[in-house]
Amino acid sequence: MKAKTRKELKPEEFCPIRHTLKVLGKRWTILIIKEIYYSRWRRLGFMDLKKRLVNASAKVLSERLKEMASESLIKRRVDSEENPPRVYYTLTDKGRDACHIIEDLKKYGLKWGKGSFNCEHVDCELCEKNKQTG
Repeated sequence: MKAKTRKELKPEEFCPIRHTLKVLGKRWTILIIKEIYYSRWRRLGFMDLKKRLVNASAKVLSERLKEMASESLIKRRVDSEENPPRVYYTLTDKGRDACHIIEDLKKYGLKWGKGSFNCEHVDCELCEKNKQTG
């Protein structure tokens, strides 16, 4: 079988950066990963995510969660022991592996962001976790 040439491939098929951006670059994806990862139980329901991502519409959030599940970034779990049953989203290994990118985004934002960020005085899960491990 003849190997495809670069012209025959989609950009994300030969470029790992393009592939990563295709998977993680959609609006809200990185923030959904951040919110689930830094939540107390490492799982969040739809309404919990909606409360934390106030500018995300319910429609877009729902679409993004479905896409992230199809990309194996998150897993949708139904807790049938609760009445009514609740749906929770947790990160898969693939989703958790993206969390180091969040740390790098924070470092970049602190270095090059406009204005001054006062992370020491804001109740941010990412900063709180760093204080505990640092």
